[in-house]
This record gives sequence, C-alpha cells and structure tokens, in this order.
Amino acid sequence: MQNPPQTNNRMHILSRVCNEAQLVEPGYARTFFSALGLRANVGRLVDTDGTVLNTDEMKETVSSFEGPSSERRRPYQVVDGIALIPVSGTLVHKFGHLKPFSGSTGYDGVLACLKGAMADESVKAVMLDIDSPGGEAAGCFDCAAAIRKMRDIKPIYGLCYDSMNSAAMAIGSACSERWITQSGRAGSVGVVIAHTSFEGHLENEGIEITLLHSGKHKVDGNPYEKLGEQVRTDIQSRLDESRNKFAALVADHIGISKQAVLDTEARVFTGQEAIDVGFANKLVNGAEAVPLLRDVINSNSIKGASMATSETTSKPAASAANKADKQQSATTSFSQADIDQARAEGAEQERARCKDILGCEESAGRKQLATHLAFSTEMSVDEAKGMLSASPVEATTLSADSNAIGEQLEVAMKGENVGLQASGDAGELSDDELQEQALLNDYDAVTGTK
Repeated sequence: MQNPPQTNNRMHILSRVCNEAQLVEPGYARTFFSALGLRANVGRLVDTDGTVLNTDEMKETVSSFEGPSSERRRPYQVVDGIALIPVSGTLVHKFGHLKPFSGSTGYDGVLACLKGAMADESVKAVMLDIDSPGGEAAGCFDCAAAIRKMRDIKPIYGLCYDSMNSAAMAIGSACSERWITQSGRAGSVGVVIAHTSFEGHLENEGIEITLLHSGKHKVDGNPYEKLGEQVRTDIQSRLDESRNKFAALVADHIGISKQAVLDTEARVFTGQEAIDVGFANKLVNGAEAVPLLRDVINSNSIKGASMATSETTSKPAASAANKADKQQSATTSFSQADIDQARAEGAEQERARCKDILGCEESAGRKQLATHLAFSTEMSVDEAKGMLSASPVEATTLSADSNAIGEQLEVAMKGENVGLQASGDAGELSDDELQEQALLNDYDAVTGTK
C-alpha cells in the first residue's frame, strides 16, 4: 500500500533537511524538526546537545514556539490585554476580509473582529488603529451603531494615527474615546457625489448616445449628458439629508450638539484643533498609545474595585431612592410622602426593567451578560436587547423558564425570604430550580444583599 501524498511530502522534506547544512538558529531548529517529526510520525528527536525528546516533549516545544491555538486564530493582535484592530485605507461595505486587504478595510471585518474581542476573555479593552480617509456610505452608519452598543460591553478606543475622516470619523465617533496624534487629521463630516459628463467630448467626436427608458427619473445622473437643474436639485437634497444624519450620528456619539458638527462645514482638523472642536479627547504619541491605554484600563479597574467595596448603597434597585434622597437634601419642597412614593415607583420600574431584560428572547444563551445589564447598569430594555443580540452566545446555554425567573426576581427585589422547595441537598434540586437559585445568587452578588 502506498503512503498518502501528505506523508510522501513530509518524507521528501525530511530527506532534504536531514544530513544537510541548514542556516537556522539552534532553538528554532529544535522547534522545526519537532514539528516536522511529529507530522512524519517520528517517535523521538535527539537534540544538538544529546538531549532526547519524546513525542510529548516535541509537542511542548512546538506549542511554546507557536503559542496557543486561540492566539493564532485571532484576526487581531492582543498586547497587555488590549486588542489592536487596524482600520486603514478605504472603508467598504461587505468586503469579506477580516483584516485590511489591498488598501481597503471592510465594515464587516471590523465588526467581526470586535465581536471576537468582546467574547475574548483575555481582552480588557479594544483600540481601533484608524488611518483612513473614509469610504462608502453603505454600511457605515450600521457599523457605527454596532460599535456604540459594543463599547458598553468593553471600552473601545479610537486612535487617529494619522487620519480619521468622513466615514472613518463616523466609526471613531462611536468609540468610548478618540485619541489623536499631533499630526493626526480628523473630521470631514460631510457627503460628496462626483458626476462625470462626457456630453461635450462625445459631441466633438461625433458620437450621439440615446438612452431609451421608462420612468422619468430612470436615467438621472447618467454620464452622457450634463445634469439638468431638477436632477441637480434632487441630488443636492439627498446630500443635505445624508449630511444631517451624519452630523446627528457624530454629535450623539461624542456628546456635542448637531449644530456644532454642522458648523464645522466638513473641515478637517489637525491634532489639538480636533480636540478643541470636540472630535478627539486626548493628544498622544502614536507609539505610546497602547501602554497608555493599558494604564488607563488598569487604573479604572482599581477605581472600580475600590468604589465597589466602599459604596454600600450602590444597589441598582435603590437608584431612584438615592436620587430622591439627594433631592430632599437639596430642597425642602418635597414631603416625606413624596419621597416614599418616588422610591416605590422607582423600585417598581426597576423590577419591571430587570424582569424584561432577563426574560427577553435575546437573553437566551447570554445569562451572564443579561444579568450584568439588568443588575449593574441603568440601560433601558431596548438598549439591553440590542447589546444582547450583538453579543455571542455563551458557552453554556441556559433553558430556565423566563416567567419562573421573573417571579423569583420580583420576590427577591421586594426583600422577601425566598426558599426553593426541596427535600434534600442541592443535588436533588431540579434543573429549573438550580438555575433560578443561580440567578438569585447573581442578584445577591451584584447588589450586595448578602
């Protein structure tokens, strides 16, 4: 029986590399021959110093050089817990590539990388390394909206290094913050359409083209004739509408007025100018951006842990009551009855919000994230649904009945003592009862009731 073609190829390679001089570093030679030997079913390897490596040791050598398989599969680089995702060149819709390719980056590739980073436990934050003059309008706003949702899962920072214009500005605006280099250029919040007319050239060449069509506007903007006044007016109207939507998106994402964005008149701003107008938050050295972000994330994590241990009144369900207490301390125009009513209404609204988030269809398979959104944020139900739908399903999918969970949650938030009916230890509880208990434990953990 003949050996499979792959085995023959490996034996051919072995014949070429064995007993022949090779220009390789010894450490890499050990790795190379271990990898090749494993694929050729070689049982052991004798190193240059006489050390004998068995199959397991050969595998360990290869693994230590290549790194974890998950690292090799990542479409992005991770440095100190920061996922670096390049956004360079022309931005295009439905590109089909995870990484920038042939001078272009696809919105679909950016989102795919971001979704992977959101689910990657080794990633604490994301930095979009942006160097793009813009690109297609198609797909741009949807991409920006998705980034805006994902930045609530993990921080997403946009680095203008060194161009973040037009469609790239839309992408950058959706980030948690935008950093810019001294020479970085950001802005160009505007829309453009180019029209080419060959009418004069064709007339000089004696060529006449007749377009037969059905529908008054079927051939509007064709290149064989100059733009008519009505066609020009219609195109300008669509441009103005698109610019207004663009300005509104940028303004909403970065927290300034739409008029302030429109007043830039699509100008491009460099370095500190971009910060002054509101298009960027921090001036940085591009080469130092990653360690700087690492320090920011670590600092925020420390502050968050400190606040969690020192603030004993940080329960989400009590947020309305806390606001009412602040109002009472600031003014005497509210009676105690008003305060109590505000607390009751706030608690009821919070119960309904949490129940709707945990019981929505989008929470299926995303229990941990749904619990976090319900108990640790003030996100609306619609916002939570959007984030859940954009997030990957967790490794273990829960199947607890949402109504039962909602009932247990409501009792828990009323402060009543909840006990699952069981005749023995936890091992005798049903799956639904165990899942309900897990949910209540999550509530206790994030609200500090225990």
